[in-house]
Amino acid sequence: MTLTVLREQATVAWRSIRAQWLRTLLTVTIIGTGIMALMSMITATEALRVSLLDQFIGLGAGTLQVSQKVESGAFGGRRLGETTPLEFREAIALKKAMANEAEIAVSARGTMMGRLSTGDKETDPNVRVVGGDEGFLPMSSYTLSSGRNFTAEEVRRNAPLVIVGQDVVDKLFEPSEDPIDRDIRIRNRRYRVIGVLEPQATSFGMSQNNQAILPVEEIRARFSGRRTSYSVQVRAPDPDAIDQLSEMVTGEMRAIRGDLPGEADSFRISRSDALIAQFNEGLSSVTLAALFLGLITLLGSSIGLTNIMLVTVTERTREIGLRKALGASASTIRAQFLVEVVIIGLLGGLFGVLLGIGVGNIVAGYLNAPFALPWGWVAIALALSGAVSLGSGYYPARKAAQLDPIDALRHA
Repeated sequence: MTLTVLREQATVAWRSIRAQWLRTLLTVTIIGTGIMALMSMITATEALRVSLLDQFIGLGAGTLQVSQKVESGAFGGRRLGETTPLEFREAIALKKAMANEAEIAVSARGTMMGRLSTGDKETDPNVRVVGGDEGFLPMSSYTLSSGRNFTAEEVRRNAPLVIVGQDVVDKLFEPSEDPIDRDIRIRNRRYRVIGVLEPQATSFGMSQNNQAILPVEEIRARFSGRRTSYSVQVRAPDPDAIDQLSEMVTGEMRAIRGDLPGEADSFRISRSDALIAQFNEGLSSVTLAALFLGLITLLGSSIGLTNIMLVTVTERTREIGLRKALGASASTIRAQFLVEVVIIGLLGGLFGVLLGIGVGNIVAGYLNAPFALPWGWVAIALALSGAVSLGSGYYPARKAAQLDPIDALRHA
């Protein structure tokens, strides 16, 4: 088939599509619905992937986190079970042992339901209160918009100091007020604000700005319980030395925890690169699920498209008979209908892509994830819509090509 013939068939197909605009609109909507289902899920997961990977990368290359061991639960889930928490003395022992080998920081979670107040103002009881030492902020990639970090001496002597997020500042202080060196209360204890965190991105609707950071010794003294577990972050001077650092940390921690030779580690070591790989693996499963659901929807769309094209062949029997009488071959008739159905499929695919990207980014925006435009999946979606329409239209096109011109002309 020459390019001229193909161009002429495309022109005829477009003329036929415009003449049957209502049917075309219905067909485009059917295909677009399937593509939208696929693209909306892909777009939303891509936006979340970008958002969370930025946070993981913020941990820095060559970073380890030592924490309480997590056991596998039912259906591959994770639970703490009866694993032994990482105690404060163990975290400090590891910090001292690795002080000359790498950057290290100790932290712990105090409560997720903290209430902060000053004067007659107070926050909702949903402030995340955590503890950290002098290395916690730089290791967690937090930056300060004003004020300063804790010193090692302030952490050691359990100084009543606090670093707060921007949401806390907005609730407790007027815009014209400087929160630095002002006092706030947490659990009826007075703390002096020494720093304000730079506004952070949010993740899955959870604000990173609605938190208060205390010296980790303060968490130990006033917020810890029997199940409180501490975390230790370790960063290698050279990211390429992460394997060697992991072996050193494992050896030190096994000695501190008293793990016997042959026994499994009683703690967990998470690597920043392993977290990213694990996260990408999880998102790959979500992407496959989205693709599966999209293909099911497209299968239903293809059945509807086939029925519509069969009706179209029946209604255009007279046209087919006239063209065959004028010398058009069966292959030309078949190609004419296939060109028409592919154009309709691509229109439906384009409609579904645009709608899917919009819906996906609305969901991503609700979860405070950035705008995403998965170009690779745009191409895949358009290719799928073209392939589905081609497959759906082949049988009707073949039926049209096999019509006997004499029988077809009886409809004239």
